[in-house]
Amino acid sequence: MDIQRFVRDESGVAILEFAIFATLLLLLVFGTIDFGRALFTSNNLTAAAREGARYGARLPNPGSQRTAIGDTTASKMSPFGNVAVNAASQVVVSCLPNANCTGLQAIQVQINYPFTWLTPLPALMRQTLTPTLRARATFRWEGS
Repeated sequence: MDIQRFVRDESGVAILEFAIFATLLLLLVFGTIDFGRALFTSNNLTAAAREGARYGARLPNPGSQRTAIGDTTASKMSPFGNVAVNAASQVVVSCLPNANCTGLQAIQVQINYPFTWLTPLPALMRQTLTPTLRARATFRWEGS
């Protein structure tokens, strides 16, 4: 085998360059998709928490209607590629300044939502990350 011919042979270089470029391109595309979905989900969680807290602030006795406030909050969340919000386990409705709603001043709604990845990017990096997105809203109680 001629060493000079082997050194100058460029067959296979194009496929190697494509493999490097395609890997970087796919990482960029998958990262953009998942980051956009996470941002969209976070924004929707914030809006849902705000709607739930606003609903609870207008009720005459919100301490006894926490389930209704949680259900309203969960119904306002529109997931994109994820499961819907579970009002019983992911929505926390609190009365401020204390938990038993005496001397009620404000209603606080918090959502803890596990975000799932749509693209295989975490699996490619051998990560099993399931980040929890959180949103919280507090509204002054409008009752007397």
